[in-house]
Amino acid sequence: MAAVAHASPADLRRLSFAGTGAVLRPRPARVPTTVYRRRRAVALLVLFTAFVAVALAFSGLRAVAGAPVERPGVAPTGVYVVQPGDTFWEIARRLVPGQDPRPLVAELVAAHGSATLVAGERLHLPDRR
Repeated sequence: MAAVAHASPADLRRLSFAGTGAVLRPRPARVPTTVYRRRRAVALLVLFTAFVAVALAFSGLRAVAGAPVERPGVAPTGVYVVQPGDTFWEIARRLVPGQDPRPLVAELVAAHGSATLVAGERLHLPDRR
């Protein structure tokens, strides 16, 4: 058996064994490892984004459905239990989102009697209706 080889790349595609009719086809080019890594990173990013979108949708549905939105440390009686790291400013911003918190901060400080908070203290919240 003998194989016939030609010099041009076009002829190499038609390389065949003499007398058998079997044609040799070149292997497809191998995809570099960096391409696989990039594809995996994009796939993980898409999955993470989809997970976050679903989580946000469910949390939005819960708020729309009329479920009470929970605030950490706020009791239904108008008493706020101070958490570690809380400040009057952060508490006021949570209680009146989208509004200027300065008037509420002044009320909270005046009602508390001190500008210093200690974790575990109970703040009596003014009625803001």
